[in-house]
Amino acid sequence: MQLRFVKDLAIALIAILLLAMGIRIFTIQRSWDNIPLKSVHSKESVSDTLLSKIKTIENSIQDRKMFVFSSNRDPLRQGNIIKDKTDREKEFEDMVLNTFRLATTASDEKGNRIAYIEYRGKLHEARIGETVEGRRIIDIGNNTVRYSYNGIVSTTELAPRPKKPIDDPKTATGTNGNW
Repeated sequence: MQLRFVKDLAIALIAILLLAMGIRIFTIQRSWDNIPLKSVHSKESVSDTLLSKIKTIENSIQDRKMFVFSSNRDPLRQGNIIKDKTDREKEFEDMVLNTFRLATTASDEKGNRIAYIEYRGKLHEARIGETVEGRRIIDIGNNTVRYSYNGIVSTTELAPRPKKPIDDPKTATGTNGNW
């Protein structure tokens, strides 16, 4: 018989809780109805500082639209570096600047070989035994120069300046869906 009273008590408590929740929802709904649809501040104009912040945000959005992601990896992962056109151009210029490139070879009046080496934006004239930017010239051939740098002997062949890579038109226009 006591089990029956416990069951009745549980049903009564559930009914009271549902009634209390219904009253709470009704009062919340009435308080929401008191909120006006138009704010009292809608007639005020935008201040100059807020307007400048809005323009800054709009410019930032436009700048982000100009970026071209050339990475196949997820740009949201930390550690990925996204390079825009300016970064790629600077990287190319640095690569050209730091290339130890044989520009040409020649002979002087006495028949001694001379190598003209382009490095760090300068054209160096070098003969066998001389040192150019820490590289000791060992031998100068018709189209090659052998040199020693940090104990390693290397050979550089006559080569033109590297050409600037052309950006992929699909990547340059931003139509690859990578943004």
